[in-house]
Amino acid sequence: MHNIEVIKREYVRRERAELALLRRQFQSVKPKFYRMLIEHPEAKRRFSRDELAKMAQGVRPGENWEIHHKLPLDDSGTNDMSNLVLIRRDHEHYVFNAAQKNITRKMRSGETKEILWVIPVGVVYP
Repeated sequence: MHNIEVIKREYVRRERAELALLRRQFQSVKPKFYRMLIEHPEAKRRFSRDELAKMAQGVRPGENWEIHHKLPLDDSGTNDMSNLVLIRRDHEHYVFNAAQKNITRKMRSGETKEILWVIPVGVVYP
């Protein structure tokens, strides 16, 4: 995989109630993130006028794209724009999500584990 950063970090499994709240809040962040992207040079270069017009309306540019948290909400991740990346709904996103599930599968809320974490670089990946 290209355009990734690997960091060593302490993963702390978030309490389920707090995670649920952040996921609900994320629904109102998505349209803002799409609208923010239309001004970003990387998005202007990657997307067609039609796709940029969809993002200007606060919706994803197509069915094969979704927003990914660089640091997951399950850990210390937030819904801040700097923690989000638009990622193709393809094998790349599957790899990031599968790695997280593999690392956290048996962790309980509040449990901590030192890990290597892969983060996509930029605002659009790949």
